[in-house]
Amino acid sequence: MFFSKAYILIFVVVLAAACSKHTDTETGSGNNQGGDTKLVGTWRWVRTDGGIGDNIHETPLSTGNQMALTFTAGGTYLIYTNGVKTSEGTYTLQAKTCIHDLTDKMYINFSADQDLMVEKIDSKNLWLSDEFYDGLGSLYKRSRIGSN
Repeated sequence: MFFSKAYILIFVVVLAAACSKHTDTETGSGNNQGGDTKLVGTWRWVRTDGGIGDNIHETPLSTGNQMALTFTAGGTYLIYTNGVKTSEGTYTLQAKTCIHDLTDKMYINFSADQDLMVEKIDSKNLWLSDEFYDGLGSLYKRSRIGSN
């Protein structure tokens, strides 16, 4: 009986620690006004995959749409479809625990579009997900470094 209460107490302590507020490890704040140097620039959409049963597989060729996503150091973003601006607004960054692998990652809060998780980013590639278990993940390739 004593051991089961001890295990419950340990479980509650671990659970409470896991639910604590996270700090953005990339920028040092929990609510950065954009400007992560890895993210800033223009990213060209390459493909989107996922959905229930992994039934969605889209590319610029299959959709007929060339898309680009631009992030500025000042915290604004622009989305272009076939060279025409189709959305714009501001973005903020925060660290958030990803539902796919339970690690802390950069989360992008868009003012006028769906928020996205940065699954992975390097100097040439950006993988974003919509943070749903049966959701979509998209790959972008860096087009330009810096802001427009």
